Amino acid sequence: MSRNESGVQILQQGLSSQTKGLAQRGHPELKAWVDDPRLIVEAEKFLRFVADYIEDDNARIKSGETLAYGYWLTKFELVDDGMLHAFEYNPDATEFVPGVTQTLTYWRDQHELCARFNAAFSPPRPDKMVAISDGVVEGDAVEGVRYPSPENMSGWWLTTDRYNGNIKTIKTTHLYHVTARRPDLARFLALPYGFRFQGEDAWYDEKVAKAAAGTGTGSK
Repeated sequence: MSRNESGVQILQQGLSSQTKGLAQRGHPELKAWVDDPRLIVEAEKFLRFVADYIEDDNARIKSGETLAYGYWLTKFELVDDGMLHAFEYNPDATEFVPGVTQTLTYWRDQHELCARFNAAFSPPRPDKMVAISDGVVEGDAVEGVRYPSPENMSGWWLTTDRYNGNIKTIKTTHLYHVTARRPDLARFLALPYGFRFQGEDAWYDEKVAKAAAGTGTGSK
């Protein structure tokens, strides 16, 4: 159990976490579930984040309201116990499912990788577009680079050895399509503009940071 300065507590029971104290302020309590015990601490942080938002901004979360948490999207639904339960997009972003396992996995893994490379945490939205070559969704080794980009783009170019430098062979798709099929790549996506990655390594490239996406350079 933990408590913030205003007295809202986070209680754990098994793989579920819930707030205690919001109801005294006229707001339904929040509840979140994960299916991995290693994410229990992350679930507490998630509920603390939402509870602080409610208190600090004097806000209310309505049933059916969505909330972005890092890379992924969550939604709260009021259920029979009178609490707002957390749901999240499934990997294909086609429907909301109970719990926040996927959301918190992305959050944890992306924060850990950004910290490892001393990078700011800068996740794109999953509905942003990504440029990919053949071989990315098929499971080949990937080299990635993130360019400053227009609003509809994530900035990411992901290529494999199948890419021959011909920009006409590059396709664009939503990020969630890539992470659904290549969850191993999701941890790199919160690296900010100017970063590259290959294998287990990532590094900042100042030339990339000053470039504009769509120059035809891909990640080479």
